[in-house]
Amino acid sequence: MACSRAGANSRRRSSIGTNRREPAMKLEPIHIVDTLAVDPADQGAMLKLLREEGIPVMKSAGLELVGCWSTSPDLGEEVLIQVTWKCSDHSAFNLIRKEFVTDPRWWGYSAKASPLWKGGTRRFFYPAPIEEA
Repeated sequence: MACSRAGANSRRRSSIGTNRREPAMKLEPIHIVDTLAVDPADQGAMLKLLREEGIPVMKSAGLELVGCWSTSPDLGEEVLIQVTWKCSDHSAFNLIRKEFVTDPRWWGYSAKASPLWKGGTRRFFYPAPIEEA
C-alpha cells in the first residue's frame, strides 16, 4: 500500500503534541552534546587533546562546559566520549560557533583530533517539559 505525502505529513504533525494542556517546550537554555567514537587505544589521547586544546577553544568562544563522560575501553567496542556544552539559546550558539570555527586553535585541534575519530554526532537538547500540567 502506497503512503501519500499528505498522510506522512499529517502523521508528523500529530506526533508533535499540540494538546494545549501539555506544557510548551522551552528552547532555552540549549545543551550541545558532542559524542565522539574512538578506538579504545585512542581514548587517552583523545581525552588529553580535548582537555588541552578542544575544551579551551570552545570555552573561550563562549560555551559553558557541563561535563565530559566516556564509556570504558574494556568493553571490546569503540569508546564513546560525550562532551556536553551549554549556552543561552540556538541564536547564541550560532554566534559562538562562528567564534570557534574562526579561531586558528580550533583548526589545529581538529587536525589532530580527526585521525582519532571513527564517528560521532552533535545533538541539540532543550529542557523537556516533564512537570505536570
